[in-house]
Amino acid sequence: MKRLALSSILTIPLMANAEVFKIEKIQASEKMPTTSVEQKKTESQEIKLTKQVDLGEILSQLYPEISHIRKAGTANDIVLRGFGRDNINVLIDGEKIYGACPNRMDPPIFHVSTLNVEKVIIKEGPFDVENQGSMAGLVNVETKDPKKGIHGEIGGTIGSFQYKQGYISAEGGNNFIKALVGYQKRYSKPYKTGEGKKITEYKHPNSINDYKDSEKNHKAFDIDNVWTKFVITPDKENIFKLGFNYDDAKDVLYPYLLMDAVYDRTYRYSIDYKNKSLDLISKIYYNKVKHDMQDRWRKSSISWTDGTKSTRGYMMRTYAKSHVKGFKIEKNFKVEFAKIKTGIDGFIRNWKADNELMTLDNKGMIPDVDIKNIGLFLKADKKIDKNIFSFGLRFDNTKSEADKNAFGTANKNLYSQYYDSYLYSKTDNYLSGFILSKHYFAKKSYIYAGFGHTVRVPDPEERYIALKRPMNKPDWVGNPNLKPVKNNEFDTGIKYKKANFIISANGFYSKLNDYIYITKITSKDGTKNAMSYKNIGATFYGGDFNIKALFPYYLTFDFGGAYQRGKKDNGTDKDIAEIPPLKLRTALSYDDLIKYVQIEMIHSFKQNKVDSTLKESETSSYTVFNFKAGYKTKNFFVGFGIDNIFDKFYYTHLSYLRNPFSSGMKTAEPGRFIYLTLSAKM
Repeated sequence: MKRLALSSILTIPLMANAEVFKIEKIQASEKMPTTSVEQKKTESQEIKLTKQVDLGEILSQLYPEISHIRKAGTANDIVLRGFGRDNINVLIDGEKIYGACPNRMDPPIFHVSTLNVEKVIIKEGPFDVENQGSMAGLVNVETKDPKKGIHGEIGGTIGSFQYKQGYISAEGGNNFIKALVGYQKRYSKPYKTGEGKKITEYKHPNSINDYKDSEKNHKAFDIDNVWTKFVITPDKENIFKLGFNYDDAKDVLYPYLLMDAVYDRTYRYSIDYKNKSLDLISKIYYNKVKHDMQDRWRKSSISWTDGTKSTRGYMMRTYAKSHVKGFKIEKNFKVEFAKIKTGIDGFIRNWKADNELMTLDNKGMIPDVDIKNIGLFLKADKKIDKNIFSFGLRFDNTKSEADKNAFGTANKNLYSQYYDSYLYSKTDNYLSGFILSKHYFAKKSYIYAGFGHTVRVPDPEERYIALKRPMNKPDWVGNPNLKPVKNNEFDTGIKYKKANFIISANGFYSKLNDYIYITKITSKDGTKNAMSYKNIGATFYGGDFNIKALFPYYLTFDFGGAYQRGKKDNGTDKDIAEIPPLKLRTALSYDDLIKYVQIEMIHSFKQNKVDSTLKESETSSYTVFNFKAGYKTKNFFVGFGIDNIFDKFYYTHLSYLRNPFSSGMKTAEPGRFIYLTLSAKM
């Protein structure tokens, strides 16, 4: 019975496709050689039964240390330990991908189908030297590989607010070649909050940003995902993988912002090669995103507060494009004194956005910026008796360059209005690295401690954005003189396992030099304000814990929580904005591998540590309950769930944008959401 109970934790069916959908949460101290897999994992969990709307929201529900930024019914960005945006690395199959929207309508984690995910690996802390820019953590989404034989699957979900999700996939092959192809469709109308109001019915502080009456029941999103992958194995030593993915997100409404996405189209291509005898892995990849956002469904598209009229169907529009070209080569060595991985990687990130605002031509709002990076890394792991020691070192050369000829008539001289001196190009050279030690005091129980130093170069928006705004509204101006962020962080933790009881706890203390933070600046002549960015000293600290207990009759109890705090080193208000409060998660599950039932409670405490200089407001505490159940056979699955059982009306702390170019409206979470899933496979 104990064995079956343990298996129930390691094998939980997924409502959307009735397959195991794993998430491995790997602490920094667990990053050990591939021959020590069990020692690498501090915790292994599976995604619970979900409605499969949005991967960012799923991770936020599973892990207290992850929070989602509620912008819309989908496409929610994530924050890890209080760090967001480019302060954490979000990869797909180890590949860098960036959205095109200056306000992150399309965060990296949005650019993958939820049904094509094999597992998500989360690494907390500055202990990743294999990828550039993992300043405070890494989230890597790994997609599925095809299997041998012939297999197919079809399924779908219906839910509240006219939510519909359907998919079909096929895979097969032999020892030489295997192929996978899949398609998923997701559609929904605007969700209702616990107040019974559609998210499009809420009033903005400025009424011109409200949705038109005719558009309040406009579809909230309409998303198509296509994925293909080929695995070619010409012999026992060599493996090739070729992948292509296409995502088309149409009519995505963002009450969080002033505009909505007409479309967001993503193309991802990759070729991977592995030689087993040489223990050599290489990758080349390319992805691009095309993004069109407008205010065509808002009242502002008709007329502005000063009486300006529009006849083109919109008053505001941003058309943006981004692409990434990248490669990586890495090799493992087994030498007498340690196991070593070394490698080289590089990428070119390009980002351009053109904006039209009333009669202002803000072409080059993101002025065709290139970020070119080349990096070398070395990682070593050594086991001595009951101790494991790890070391990593990385060197990066990064060049950021904006096209000074990309600007329009409105923003052409915007930098010179705010800065005495600036450059369109900047090259940064820097070292990153870590050391850590792990001591096993029992077979599967240990303590660890580590120190890491990481660096992040300012992104194209932070250094080079240029948006001229009318009617004395604040401009949006990058800071070409920004320095890279440097993180010096100490992490420690413990995992204790005895019989059917597991407890783990992790803490971190992060000292940040030149942390990039939102600020308001004044033009040199004193006539105009702008939102910009500056370097500050900051400190982040906090931790998370999890208690897991296995009981007879296939019952599992989970209780976990996370707290993080961000503070400025100087200033009258030392609170960092957009830091989630203490969050707890409790779940009781029954799983006999055929039937699954879970009741879950998520509680978030009040957040009163807010940045008054940005006029950030406090957020009240809330408690929500969710229910999930499923039944599966070899070829059939049915699932049922209710999120927010008691139809609670609440906001998360990350429910609105804290800068002058925002809607000013908090975006409430969905009310009661009931869903049913069916799937069949051969």
